[in-house]
Amino acid sequence: MPNIRSQYKRIQSRNDLFRVLEERPPWKMGQILMALATGKAEVLGGFNLIPPSPLPGWIVIVTSRRGTVWNVVITAHENPPRFTTWIVQRIPWEHWAGRTDRDPTVYDGDKPIEYEKRKRKARIACGFKNHS
Repeated sequence: MPNIRSQYKRIQSRNDLFRVLEERPPWKMGQILMALATGKAEVLGGFNLIPPSPLPGWIVIVTSRRGTVWNVVITAHENPPRFTTWIVQRIPWEHWAGRTDRDPTVYDGDKPIEYEKRKRKARIACGFKNHS
C-alpha cells in the first residue's frame, strides 16, 4: 500500500496535476473540465498547507472562456492512499512552498518569482516573523 510520499511522487508535471483533476473531480467538475480543455490553467505550485485542511497540496487556477475562475486544490492523503480535489476561495500565499533558485517544477508553479513576492507580502500581512 503506497504512503503519502509515493502519492506525491506521482505528481511530476502539470499534466500529472490535470490527470488527477480528471480522475478526482471536485463538484462542478464538468464546468472545470470544459474550462481546462477550452480556457486556461495556471499552476500556482505547492503549498505547505491549504486551510481549512492541515494537508499540503497544489493549487491550480482554472479560468473558463467566459471568465469564470476556480481555485482548485489537489491534496494527497495517506490512509487510504488517494487524491482529493476541492475549491478554495482564498489563495494562502503565506504557505506557498515553491522555490526560485532552480528551474521551475510543478512545486514552484508557472511564475515562481511572482509567487515568491506574493508569499513575502502575505507573510508580512499575517504577522509572520520570518518573511521568507
